[in-house]
Amino acid sequence: MDEKTIDNDYSGNEDFKDLLEGSLIKNDNFSVGDRVEGTVVFISNENVFVDISSKSEAIIDIEEFKDANDNLSVQNGDRVEAYIVSIKGGETYLSTSIGRGQASLEVLNKAYRSSIPIEGTVVGVVKGGYHVSVSGTTCFCPHSQIDLKTPHNPDALLNENFTFRIVEFSERGKNIVLSRRILLEEERQKLIGELKDSLKEGDTVSGKITSIQDFGLFVDIGGLEALVPKSEISWSRRPNPSTFTIGDSISSRVLSIDWDNEKVVLSIKNLIPEPWERIEEYDIGQSVNGKVVNTIKKGAFVEIEPGLEGYIPLSRMSLIKRVNKPDEVLSIGDTVNVKIIAINTEERKILLQLLTDEPDPWLTPTDTLMEKIHIATIESIGQSGLSARLQNGMAGFVPAGELTIKKGDMQKAYSAGKEIKVAVKDIIVEERKLILSERRAAKVKEMQEYREYIDTSAAGEENATLGNVFRDKFAEIKKKINND
Repeated sequence: MDEKTIDNDYSGNEDFKDLLEGSLIKNDNFSVGDRVEGTVVFISNENVFVDISSKSEAIIDIEEFKDANDNLSVQNGDRVEAYIVSIKGGETYLSTSIGRGQASLEVLNKAYRSSIPIEGTVVGVVKGGYHVSVSGTTCFCPHSQIDLKTPHNPDALLNENFTFRIVEFSERGKNIVLSRRILLEEERQKLIGELKDSLKEGDTVSGKITSIQDFGLFVDIGGLEALVPKSEISWSRRPNPSTFTIGDSISSRVLSIDWDNEKVVLSIKNLIPEPWERIEEYDIGQSVNGKVVNTIKKGAFVEIEPGLEGYIPLSRMSLIKRVNKPDEVLSIGDTVNVKIIAINTEERKILLQLLTDEPDPWLTPTDTLMEKIHIATIESIGQSGLSARLQNGMAGFVPAGELTIKKGDMQKAYSAGKEIKVAVKDIIVEERKLILSERRAAKVKEMQEYREYIDTSAAGEENATLGNVFRDKFAEIKKKINND
């Protein structure tokens, strides 16, 4: 229905009184729907009277100037802007916003023809959209026109007050269609125009998160939704957008601007120092908490802080037992306590030790390990020797040349889980590793047998000579063991 038809809907219904009032309005140069400005001249318990230079003061319902605590926002002498919503009996009624106070169909028609914004309350959710009450008149707003994006939960808008524009007025006011989106888009374009004049790459901006996606965050930076890509959320190799919440306020740096497509890319991590620039804050031997972010066949990676990861090899996941795969002791997502063993700033690598409640066998004085026979359990067999662990939990290696059998027979003679007798040949404290020898254990045993024989030999001059012989032999064996 066109505007001419709409106007005709009212032209045939004017009675003599309305014609008289119309002549008065014409003389006063005011009509329903006009936007006017005036001065508050008197405030009563129910109304605010405003001088708009007409034949009489205009009236606004006092409730339009009260807040939730009934505090009044105007006083005598204040200038106010309002719309004429009714002229009857020589009195002019105003409203600061069409729809906030009384508003006849004539006023709504004027708002439609003049594109004047109106206020309404969402009172119902119906097929295809919403019922909106504008001063008691039920209007319709399609789902697509209630916001810039269609709400996921329409019921959440019930009883909410919004500003709309009337986009269709037909059937003498029985069919009134509203759009809030038009106003939001106009405001958005206005704000984007202001951003074009002020925003540039490298600027730091603040905004609120409006949407969270797997690929990043959308942030409202003042009328424009900008994107923080997942890779720009943090220095972590595995940034997680779900750690944020819609409505969160964040600061970020502008990486790029494409005004033709209205696309702005932001970075949160760009405002945070790169972690390796602060590596001096960490010390070798320091204990820290971290999160397991990945596991591989030979170890696990732990994130100490976003962008700073360390590596725990299998050999450093337990102090007293062999760990065959990472998931025997930890899982991705676990928070673990680790100790920094080494830091390589050039290669950006950090070596870690998993801290557990196990007793540390390396606190044992190393000199008490020498010249003794130990029982070791074979853990693995390689081309160059055996990996074995002492009963106290210490890990060691038996080179092939220190075994009592020929190298070619190693795979047949030994198996994982088998116990063998060994002696400690060398101790590598910094690597927490022992060099073990099966051959040396045999010589230590021989030396022990000579010692026992000497200690139990009979006393007396007759046996003294023989005892000296054995003592000399004992010294010879000991020297041979030490030089081996």
